[in-house]
Amino acid sequence: MTEPKDQLQRDVERTRRELGETVEALAHKADVPGRVKEQAHETAGRVREQAHETAVRMTAATDQAIGSLPEPVAEQVEKARRHPGALAAALVALIVAIWAISRRNR
Repeated sequence: MTEPKDQLQRDVERTRRELGETVEALAHKADVPGRVKEQAHETAGRVREQAHETAVRMTAATDQAIGSLPEPVAEQVEKARRHPGALAAALVALIVAIWAISRRNR
């Protein structure tokens, strides 16, 4: 007679365990903000990783391109890479000069 009682006890424990798993799964599905936040973190991580990989590839490609330039040009490019503000200022000055010349010729 103990066997049916033991079987019933195992069935009750199994049912409790399954019910707990079901409740946990439903709670996870109901936690939409939590799932969205989790997905956002995963996506941000993938984007950061891809951005890093792209930056590494771009640096390698840039270095290769600079290496194929004549030495005087490569030196100037390296100077510009070390001082991007100076390069930007020179480009702005060039644009202003072209604009002024084009306005004068009208």
